[in-house]
Amino acid sequence: MAVHYFPSRFDLLGLRSSPLEAAVRARVREFDIVHVTGVWQPTSVAACRAAETAGVPYVVSPRGALGPYSWTQKPWKKYPYWWLWESRNVRRSSAVHVTSGMEGAECVALGICTRIEIIPNSIDLGVWRPSATLREAWRQQHQVGAHERLILVAGRLHHKKGLDILPEVLRKLPRDIGWRVVFIGHDEDGTGVRLAADFAALQLTDRVTFIGQVGTNALVEAYNGADVCLMPSRHENFGNVAVEALACGCPVLLSDQVGCASELAQMGLASALPRTSPEAWSVELQQILLDWRVARQRVKGRRERLEDRFSSTAVADAMAKLYRGLKSEEGLRNR
Repeated sequence: MAVHYFPSRFDLLGLRSSPLEAAVRARVREFDIVHVTGVWQPTSVAACRAAETAGVPYVVSPRGALGPYSWTQKPWKKYPYWWLWESRNVRRSSAVHVTSGMEGAECVALGICTRIEIIPNSIDLGVWRPSATLREAWRQQHQVGAHERLILVAGRLHHKKGLDILPEVLRKLPRDIGWRVVFIGHDEDGTGVRLAADFAALQLTDRVTFIGQVGTNALVEAYNGADVCLMPSRHENFGNVAVEALACGCPVLLSDQVGCASELAQMGLASALPRTSPEAWSVELQQILLDWRVARQRVKGRRERLEDRFSSTAVADAMAKLYRGLKSEEGLRNR
């Protein structure tokens, strides 16, 4: 498979690449399906228009960019952009690919009547795996005692991640549990600085560690070393962190605004709560930490459910099935 890269630049409307747009227009008829990943960019508009003009079926993957949180970011740009270009792009597509039922519902709420196909993100379960050896090594490296209960928060520190509720959640957590919380990820918008100040005001600084961004191998070790992973996001179209943590045998407590939350809860793999109740988060978190062995064993015992739904093979098969179906439908229309 050949991959072609093109020079790009940003202007007032977003990412633009004249060579890419020209290549798509010139070659689009060589392909059976066009898959456009992303919205709000001139490059995606050009690809959709080229496919539409050539009569080639195309799929659009918004990747959460049509969700309610996204509309609060630069609304002065997005509302006119939607009515001028993006609405047509998605409405005239052969299918809109979403990664969760929640994302699909958000598209329906926008009045999108195009076929909506739910196919989750794939997780390489050969990389994300449980390991008692990695658990012990990571806890020793970070001087986590055998009787300490470790809470992990992984991902960029940003307003969207909803981390501002955690000081209140942890303030209500009994200290005699012996808990510690570790944040892994870079501070993108000052959220980390504000969190540190909030924890200091609650006299919890000694229980909080900020590590910064790490590589994949270190993150696998951290998931194994933790007793629970928290994900209180304001919005996630899917939520890779939750599935990665579960694949490493780490229990997960996440916001009901994370796309995969409902499905993981139905599978018995995670607890999903609204962000509006820090008290409920504290109660659920305390229960997980007190029964951490049981919680970890339950997650590890249901790993096959993750494989059936989120493995690279399962997701690739689902996407191939979508492509074949669209190609067949196009063939019937052209008879």
